[in-house]
Amino acid sequence: MTRLVVTIFLMANQAIATAVLQLKQEHIRLCKELERVDQALSVLAGLEVSAPGKKGKAVLALKGALKATRKRRKVSAAARKKMAEAAKARWAAIRAKKEKAAAK
Repeated sequence: MTRLVVTIFLMANQAIATAVLQLKQEHIRLCKELERVDQALSVLAGLEVSAPGKKGKAVLALKGALKATRKRRKVSAAARKKMAEAAKARWAAIRAKKEKAAAK
């Protein structure tokens, strides 16, 4: 009988330890989520709220907030030209394939 009581006690102890571990993991996850919410709130707090008659003021404020955090890449005119030529060549190949298939 005592052996049974000890076994039950050990099983209950293990279940409690597992529950505590799961709660700690959930606590860590929720802390990270709360941090993300705090960051979003700080970004939104920096926005100017626009009146109904003034369009785009909040959008401009948001763009300004994003510009401070993100660096834009610049593509040279020569690179844009190469990309356009490559796209035209791809579409020409696709059209040629379709015309060849239609001719059969």
